[in-house]
Amino acid sequence: MVTKRSGTFSWATLGVVAVVLLQVLASSNVVGAASTAGQSTEALKGVVQRLLPRAYHNVFEFQLVSDIAPPSPENKYDVYRVSNKNSTTTRILIEGTSFSALGRGLKYYLDQAGQVELTWSGNRFDELPRTPPKVPDLELDTNKVVTTGHVRGSIVPYRYYTNVVTFGYQFVFWDWKRWERELDWMLLNGINLLPALVGQEYVFRQFYYNLGLTDQDLDSFFTGPSFMPWQRMGNLQGSWNHDLLNSSAANELVYKNKWIDAQWDLQQLILTRMKDLDITAILPAFQAFVPRALVNKFPDAVFKNSSQWSFFPEEHTSVTYVLQTDPLFTQLSTQFLQLQQQLNKDYKTHFYLLDLYNELTPACVTPACLKDTTASVTKALQSVDKDIVWVMQGWFLQNAAIWTPEATRAYFDGIHSVNGSTFVLDLAADSLPTWPSTDGFYGNDFGWSLLSNFGAAQGLFGRLPMLLTVPFQTFQKYPKNLKGMGVTTEAINNNEYIYQTMLELPWHNPSEIIDGQKHLEQFIRRRYGAKATAQVQSAWNKLRQTVWDCQSGQFSQSKSFVEKKPALNMTNTDWLGTTFWYNKTIVVDAWDQLVKSALIEHHAKVPKSFKFDLVDTTREVLLAVVIPALHQSLVDGYEAKDLKKIKTYGRQIVSLIQDADRLLNTNPLFSFGAWVRDARRSLNPVGNKKQVTFAKHSGPNGPTLAGYQHFLESNARDLVTWWGPEGTGPPGALPDYASKQWGGLLTSYYLPRWTLFISQLEAAVATNTAWDREDYLVKNLAREAKWQAEVWGRRPGETWETNGQESVEVVRELWNKYRGLAIKVAAGGKA
Repeated sequence: MVTKRSGTFSWATLGVVAVVLLQVLASSNVVGAASTAGQSTEALKGVVQRLLPRAYHNVFEFQLVSDIAPPSPENKYDVYRVSNKNSTTTRILIEGTSFSALGRGLKYYLDQAGQVELTWSGNRFDELPRTPPKVPDLELDTNKVVTTGHVRGSIVPYRYYTNVVTFGYQFVFWDWKRWERELDWMLLNGINLLPALVGQEYVFRQFYYNLGLTDQDLDSFFTGPSFMPWQRMGNLQGSWNHDLLNSSAANELVYKNKWIDAQWDLQQLILTRMKDLDITAILPAFQAFVPRALVNKFPDAVFKNSSQWSFFPEEHTSVTYVLQTDPLFTQLSTQFLQLQQQLNKDYKTHFYLLDLYNELTPACVTPACLKDTTASVTKALQSVDKDIVWVMQGWFLQNAAIWTPEATRAYFDGIHSVNGSTFVLDLAADSLPTWPSTDGFYGNDFGWSLLSNFGAAQGLFGRLPMLLTVPFQTFQKYPKNLKGMGVTTEAINNNEYIYQTMLELPWHNPSEIIDGQKHLEQFIRRRYGAKATAQVQSAWNKLRQTVWDCQSGQFSQSKSFVEKKPALNMTNTDWLGTTFWYNKTIVVDAWDQLVKSALIEHHAKVPKSFKFDLVDTTREVLLAVVIPALHQSLVDGYEAKDLKKIKTYGRQIVSLIQDADRLLNTNPLFSFGAWVRDARRSLNPVGNKKQVTFAKHSGPNGPTLAGYQHFLESNARDLVTWWGPEGTGPPGALPDYASKQWGGLLTSYYLPRWTLFISQLEAAVATNTAWDREDYLVKNLAREAKWQAEVWGRRPGETWETNGQESVEVVRELWNKYRGLAIKVAAGGKA
């Protein structure tokens, strides 16, 4: 599967091994460096027991050691060795220099010996052989024969996961059970650095209480749950759900406090498990953004308001902050970090997240001012921890008009001037990299990140040839300061192969070229098992060369017409536009092969992840290939004043949306009802029997359990639709930015848009008038406002997880219905 890259050397001498090993042992600030040979590995046994069948619970012996020779000079971090053990009690010995190495070693065994994979959509662990197999001598990924133990190591010390907004788009309503599974998945994938941002408002709330502020002062500062990531970065403040629900603002304050308390309980479980698994937490630092009421407490300090963000009204943006060079900033920063450590029961980390200017314009942009600012921030951090690492998202540097080379260099020079340490996440290095324009962040440590789905988009998308080469090229150019690689997706449950590949890259020898086709074939074999037939592999190879080889220059997925407000012309190439870069004929042919392969089996024998892929690829064909053609025929009918044609294609569009909705509702990962269910249940995310109660003296109009759940549901609805308080705005505003192709959402939210549009086209032709778009937008907005205040489950057909139908059978039905049309329109024919 791999061949040697040209221009590299091969090493084999013991002297080189010894030098590399000494470099590893002497390195400082390496995540997981606390792992020692005397540390208990019991937590790893817990992972095995949670994930694998009982026959595997006593198969593995885990040993933390410090003397494994790295497999190459570059692959020197978190080295592991997996070997067969001649024992009647244990069969597999996994040795590693850290917990992260041991976890990755376990995954190596599952990949190579078990041929199974744990992904977001499922696993085949129940198909593992009853007798645990030995590790084969033949390495499937390198095609080498090894008889003395299989050794791997990482080329970077940090492997990280998520970005700040993932805690809104994906994690916001997760409970402990779901977090526990994700942490196990992280360990298997070698992730050792994770932003631990859940529940931080609990610390901030106590922090502001200590400064003399009240709940009422904080009400206009804290957002609702779904929007807290943007409040943390200084983009937003306050909540607006009471306006959407026409309910009590005072009750909303109570609900926010209840939520904050519950999330803090969840955070303690997360931090404890992270400590057990030796996953280092990136904790929040004080980012200078404060409630407006704090200004009155410190009349001698300098406060400013940040710039407006994404066209939000001023009451919800232009957040107040204390000037970072003012002595008050150092005072508050120190107090916050000390309080956080106290409340976290002295949990210690050296990594702290601090984003000063995420999509914001600095108050001053001169090099001297920027240097003074970052020097002041660094000294404030160092006052609590001299070894602190300032973690930042490099996304703020995208505004080239502000962040000139001089300004950017000065920003980092300020950190260096006081001997500070930083780690910059090049947040979207896959599509909008910053490292080339900053010469590798001017020598600062940075990480190469795969984002790939802005706005938590769902469509099939990737730039696989780039992914298999550019991270290694970056490493070879900046071997001293490229310190991390990771996944910064804004949401999961999409394009799983692309993200899994990113997590594997650090463990590859950078001098060896990855064969993309063979690499994908091995993944599909682990994913599908015996169902990974030649026809299936052929289908995925076609998708590899189309949907996962985007060469159009776009940065993320395209949006389906169904997610956009209908119009006569819906084709655009804007950010998250509606044009698709791939050869639709090849994609439809690949879908056809996948469906045919699945239909020869009884649905009970189709692996869970295969079912997910069938739903996903059918979704792509219906909503990216077929519906644009139906829309064009509808518009052709309007322009020809052909009322019959409008009615015909209008009915077909409605039918397709209904069909797609039914399909998506067969899988909980495509279900709006499951999203709302999780939101309503998130009032108790730790799963204890503690009841949510409210003060009896609050009166008949006070907060209630039903009101609290409605508040949480409102947050869930708003984020994936209006993305704010208004549901409208100029180009660049956020309505529909985080739209979803989810069962339940298609018929309850998007379908009424289309039925109104179709009926207005019919009326316009019948009365010989032009379609009035402004009238449409007004009427649609009024309808959407009512939807925002509804309660899920009260209408017929609104299910909470799935509709109970079998995915394979619904795919069969829709394949029979739409296959011919899909083939025709993909080739350029009319619907």
